[in-house]
Amino acid sequence: MADDVAHVAAIKKALGERGEVRVDVNQAWSETDTLWAAPRLADAGVNLIEQPIDANNRAGLKRLTERSHVPIMADEALHGPADAFALATLRAADVFAVKIAQSGGLTGAAHVAAIARAADIALYGGTMLEGAIGTIASAQVFSTFGEMEWGTELFRPLLLTEEILTEPLIYRDFALQLPQGAGLGIALDWACVERLRRDSKRGASVAMS
Repeated sequence: MADDVAHVAAIKKALGERGEVRVDVNQAWSETDTLWAAPRLADAGVNLIEQPIDANNRAGLKRLTERSHVPIMADEALHGPADAFALATLRAADVFAVKIAQSGGLTGAAHVAAIARAADIALYGGTMLEGAIGTIASAQVFSTFGEMEWGTELFRPLLLTEEILTEPLIYRDFALQLPQGAGLGIALDWACVERLRRDSKRGASVAMS
């Protein structure tokens, strides 16, 4: 752990004020580990610690939120409005990561955000690495939340080599532009979708590669 903290500190030192450094632990630490690491990460200039301990340990998240030198974000601990309500009641996070798939859909994500707002918990727009459809669905619902203090992470379409929309999503100035059409504002390129079907020769080849 000392090596990991030193590595993160070196990255932040190299970046200076040009960018933020956040640590996504993915439940890998114990509560004791986090209490040791948090002040050292704070001293290094790290802005956020995401889901440091087991998602089921709500009492531990509450203790860390109360004592941590860095804001604590709940991610894997959030699977819809019921979890959001339980965490908000305990004040077991400073930030909620909202993901449409993890929340149970667009309505579930909206409810998670509403609970966070009522409890004065900050918001972050997360991703389950969806493609273009899930990404723009996320963006559309996130746009209704008002301020998202910790931004969003809707980057997956930038990593894909095949485009399934007639008009690709527009990324400009480090932001994803919301389309203005009806519904989600997108249209599928059905010829491309057919070509990439798993039961087609091309689709099977792509799936296996």
